[in-house]
Amino acid sequence: MRRLSPSLLVWLVLVWVSLWGTLDVTTVVFGVLVALGVLVFFPLPVHRWNIFGHPLRLASLTLYVVWDLVLSAVRLAWDEFRHGSSVKAAIVAVPVLSDVDHVIASASNVLSLGPGRFVLQIDRANRIWYVYALGVRSRLACDKIHDDALDLQVRVIHAFGAPDEARTVRERAEEAKRRRARAVDDGTPRETEAP
Repeated sequence: MRRLSPSLLVWLVLVWVSLWGTLDVTTVVFGVLVALGVLVFFPLPVHRWNIFGHPLRLASLTLYVVWDLVLSAVRLAWDEFRHGSSVKAAIVAVPVLSDVDHVIASASNVLSLGPGRFVLQIDRANRIWYVYALGVRSRLACDKIHDDALDLQVRVIHAFGAPDEARTVRERAEEAKRRRARAVDDGTPRETEAP
């Protein structure tokens, strides 16, 4: 029998409790049973991924996400108040900085938590996220979404990624920002405005 990952078990129970929205004994017990069932009947490929391997980086990512949720909600509410039904949106192409599927999925899920934006599509072949964002009225706002998505990936890779990937991710993010700036100077289209 394969060994069950305690960190993945804890993560699945936390997701279960979050989905139900209540923290009581019954919810936790059923969460443990469902998580055990998932891990036994639908085993994941074996890999070394310990979500609690870097607790300080994980805490930093958590604080960043909470702060980003608050700021995104305030920004979206302010835009709705100012512009009403004429809130504009855009789809912004953002380079994917990781080669590891569970890190890419984690980063896209964290990005999609914020109100008013989500990862619309992940193009694995070309290593691009397509991020849909509300409240975009200028090229500068598109550039901010692009750079914020890169910064978020850096944080997620630092928290969950392999050490060799975490060492080089900041340089790759900065290079992607420089490429974006050069594309702006060249007039290369990068985003599509939505109605």
